[in-house]
Amino acid sequence: MEVCPKCESPVQKLLQIDSGMRLALQSGAGLGKIPDQVCPQCYDGLTRHISKGVQLRIEAQVREKKRAALWKGRMEVIKQARDLMSQKAYSEAAICYEKYLRVLEIVYDQKLGELNPEIFNKSKRSKELTLITSVYWDLLRIYDMSPKSIDRQRIAAAQLAKFVNFSTIYPDIIRRAEDFVRAAKRPEVVRGFLKSAGGIRGKCFIATAVYGNDPYAPEVMLLRCYRDLVLRKSSFGRAIICLYYRLSPPIAATVNNSTCLQKILRPCVRYCAERLGKFP
Repeated sequence: MEVCPKCESPVQKLLQIDSGMRLALQSGAGLGKIPDQVCPQCYDGLTRHISKGVQLRIEAQVREKKRAALWKGRMEVIKQARDLMSQKAYSEAAICYEKYLRVLEIVYDQKLGELNPEIFNKSKRSKELTLITSVYWDLLRIYDMSPKSIDRQRIAAAQLAKFVNFSTIYPDIIRRAEDFVRAAKRPEVVRGFLKSAGGIRGKCFIATAVYGNDPYAPEVMLLRCYRDLVLRKSSFGRAIICLYYRLSPPIAATVNNSTCLQKILRPCVRYCAERLGKFP
């Protein structure tokens, strides 16, 4: 009689585990240390593990292929949406845009409506952020046309505020939103976006005044990004922002009326923007 090293049952004969079976168990089935020999009952159980492991691996490969196909085809969906926008078929364009966003959620394993810029921040696909920003901007305007789409418009505005600071089209989107707010059916939604994205309160920044009241100067944008992406993430940072908003308007007004002060302070602001702009 021999004792099975796996189940410790006494048996007449142990069966040998060959190298191929061992490799399949360790890689495909995800099992750890495998004895050299086991009893017939344990041998049958290990064989079933191999079948299950192979099935799981095949299913994972199928899912990955589907993700790759969705990712590859996403630009065709965007192209279709752009064409529909040019034809003023806005409802159909919105469906295409929503399909594109859903593709990203599937590819990046995100729940419905929970797409966020951090997913792309350290990715080689970070250029996708600008495309996503433009999609949310179009959706915000499309949803403004329908009284029934107010909830969707608010979601699009909130998502746009999240992504716009990471995109290269921030100044353009802010300018267009400031123009659009005058014609929008729900201007409060657009104002909410501008407030969240830093478009409304830009002029009260001292840095804005230093750069001739230009809220789109590169240094001002860097400081704005530091505020939104670093300071706002902590209670201490938010307290600094609140204090700054209280103290900065009179200082900014003084700087804005003095070209001499602007020239003196500009190198200091540039230095701070360059240092703070290197945040991770």
